[in-house]
Amino acid sequence: MEKIDYTKFNFGSRLQQYMDEVSHQGGTARSEASLTEGQKVFLNAIRRELLKYTNPNRPGFPRNQLEQTESFARTLGDLHNAFFDIGMHKVSDCLYNRWKMVHEDTKKLALAGGADQASWIDIIKIEQTDMAAFFDA
Repeated sequence: MEKIDYTKFNFGSRLQQYMDEVSHQGGTARSEASLTEGQKVFLNAIRRELLKYTNPNRPGFPRNQLEQTESFARTLGDLHNAFFDIGMHKVSDCLYNRWKMVHEDTKKLALAGGADQASWIDIIKIEQTDMAAFFDA
């Protein structure tokens, strides 16, 4: 894993790094079918997190990258608690370990001035088409 420069932190690329860490654990690419349930839940949490930051005008959009990282840590903590409460301890243990990692990132980002870094906004690229958006069949 590469060293992270928290003074030039990029929340979106860090989420991608989390995905790569899970997908390439042990140095080889792994299919989603070979992942544990906890790893699958973590990847789905990252995918949902990526979608959360496409519209900066939505109510409650974080003001900076520190708030975004804190929000993701809270999401993982909530997922951990939910899986623990229903008795899925292997999944909750995996999520707890991931939460610790994200929480450490959050603390390091806070020390590096993450509250001064503008929010990361995801841009979803769509394919251009020549078909009309709405048509009558």
